[in-house]
Amino acid sequence: MQERRSATRIDKVFRVLISTEELGDQWYVARNISSTGMFVEMSEPLPLRTKVIVRFALPGEDAAICAMARVQNHYYLHYNEGDDLRGLTGVGVRFLRFVPEVGAPVPRHKLH
Repeated sequence: MQERRSATRIDKVFRVLISTEELGDQWYVARNISSTGMFVEMSEPLPLRTKVIVRFALPGEDAAICAMARVQNHYYLHYNEGDDLRGLTGVGVRFLRFVPEVGAPVPRHKLH
């Protein structure tokens, strides 16, 4: 099967804060991130095309990354863990644009 993704993926697990107008702020587990999007585990996936704000912190730093994104796909995964059958649900989000974190200071080089 040929790989359809054009962006390199990093299979890292981390927490993200997802904000929507309907549900407010909620913490989720994200993984498989690239420059264009990522997978977010959700027991009740958000509707397709829902616009969200994604926030995640950089390890070991006070800085955070904030992106506007859209729910692009729903995923329902089944896998074996030993003799047990497990399941995982989530969404694929596509990053639309990266934005400064609300309340974050503007970097000095951006003032000119």
